[in-house]
Amino acid sequence: MNRKHFLNRNIIAMAAVAIILAACDKDVLDINTDPFKDEVYATALSAPISSFLEEQEGYAEYVKVLKYANMYNALNQSSSGTSFTAFVPNDEAMREFYNRRGVDSLQQLSKEYLRQFVLYHTVKDSILPENFVQKKTLQNLSGDVISITIDSLSAGQAILNGEGRVVEMGLSAYNGKVYVLSKAMTPLVETIYDRVVESGRANIMSEALRATGWSERLSVVVDTTLNQNREKVITHYYYTLLNVSDETFAKAGIGSFDQLKAKLKDIDKEGLSEDSIMRKYVGYHILTNQYRTDELGAMQGSDVTRIWSSSAANQVFTVTYDSLATQEAEKYVVNNAGESARFIPGQSNVLSKNGYVHELDAWLPVWEPEQAAVLWDFADYTEIKNMVDAEYYQPAEPTASEQRFRVATAACFEYEMGESGSKNHNYSDIDYVTCRSNMKNANNNDRVVFNLGYMGKVSMKTPTIVRGKYRVELTIIFMTGNNFMRQQSDGNGGMLKMTFDESDDYTTFSAPYTKVTSALPGVYTSTIYDEIEFAETASHQFSFIVLDPAASTNSNFSLQFDCMKFIPIE
Repeated sequence: MNRKHFLNRNIIAMAAVAIILAACDKDVLDINTDPFKDEVYATALSAPISSFLEEQEGYAEYVKVLKYANMYNALNQSSSGTSFTAFVPNDEAMREFYNRRGVDSLQQLSKEYLRQFVLYHTVKDSILPENFVQKKTLQNLSGDVISITIDSLSAGQAILNGEGRVVEMGLSAYNGKVYVLSKAMTPLVETIYDRVVESGRANIMSEALRATGWSERLSVVVDTTLNQNREKVITHYYYTLLNVSDETFAKAGIGSFDQLKAKLKDIDKEGLSEDSIMRKYVGYHILTNQYRTDELGAMQGSDVTRIWSSSAANQVFTVTYDSLATQEAEKYVVNNAGESARFIPGQSNVLSKNGYVHELDAWLPVWEPEQAAVLWDFADYTEIKNMVDAEYYQPAEPTASEQRFRVATAACFEYEMGESGSKNHNYSDIDYVTCRSNMKNANNNDRVVFNLGYMGKVSMKTPTIVRGKYRVELTIIFMTGNNFMRQQSDGNGGMLKMTFDESDDYTTFSAPYTKVTSALPGVYTSTIYDEIEFAETASHQFSFIVLDPAASTNSNFSLQFDCMKFIPIE
């Protein structure tokens, strides 16, 4: 529609628009239901996003997508306080996207796929350029997180998910902003299993996933169940797969799935059945959360090796940082002291709907490493991730303001409130809380706040820890209101009874807030076990009981835990 012609319409048209706006107020936020499907919608004051794009040159192909997928009117919806940010590929970007998908035109793609394409390129709320350049991630209308990297070499440009390129920021439409892309993003519709199969590079691993049942698990994105109160519980599943291509298996003398089974049987020292050996091997290549390669290698402090728990029971692998490597993916070595492997650039950090796929340059047999430092982030559970808005879960940077989410019902916790309850109404019983810039040293810029009252108790599973002796350190968040705990002016400083596996041998009493060295808010670490020895490589049940009466009487009492670190003792 020509904008000048539209603006010259009479007052009757303006009244009609007002009626339409009033009608859509009830559900304008739900872009999936488009109450104006197949109708013409605009505003007399200015063109909303879809109409704006149709009036401009260079976006004709995206407008065709909007109409073909019945999303045109959805992006024209608006009411007071409601807006969108649309990442819009220009015509050249759309033609490149069709070529990438192996088609000549949009009609060769399904309407549902193109609907997901639009949702993937749209964010709720109008984002100004000055705010956009400060963000590291956004959550789009398909529920996925879009990563943002500002291009330091090209002013006014950014990269989305390492793929889409923003070349123009913040064009104004009536109901939001338009960011122009010279390359479109690929919507996440494939699962991890889809990625492995469709690549055509990993037929042996694909068969191993099917044989062990992992193909089904890696194909699930979300599940809806009923809890004991008959309430719907929506669970999202996230994984990281360390994939091995047929070419890489061949380098190890493995040319088929049967040869992989034979190879694993030959090196087995436990006398396991063939099925158990295969489940162990496949599970060893899977993490039950999603991580990029840099996240697998990242760790606070000067440590260069990190241990990760795999999905194989009590089996871990290490990731070591190689400062001499030039390409990002090659900077991390898996099982450096064993049969090592590196991530293959271009085949790693492949994002899917339910996690990442990283391809290795070696077949990575199961191996027990020597001790290495283990960093346990108290928020690093998929059960917590499911309860937190994606934009705020383990943010890449401190957040402008604290974001709080109650996570007490997460299955990773078993807890009991103390009989006297808590006077602290700033937090619920267990909260996930992001950190602001004054807590910038917090791991993953977040913490878990426990507000359980006197004699309250909580327990949770640790990551898998290699057998041996460790010093154990606890990192906490210290707020100004916690100063009475530091000074023990009320109560006993937050005294806790801590234990692993409910064992007297693993029990200690500690008041970590009394060890804070300054009254300034910040992130502080103290030793809670000078030495503890684990007899076997395993995950352990960690629990603590609050032994400070002030937990039920002082409104500022809270326990704000960031992470726990297990440091090997020679």
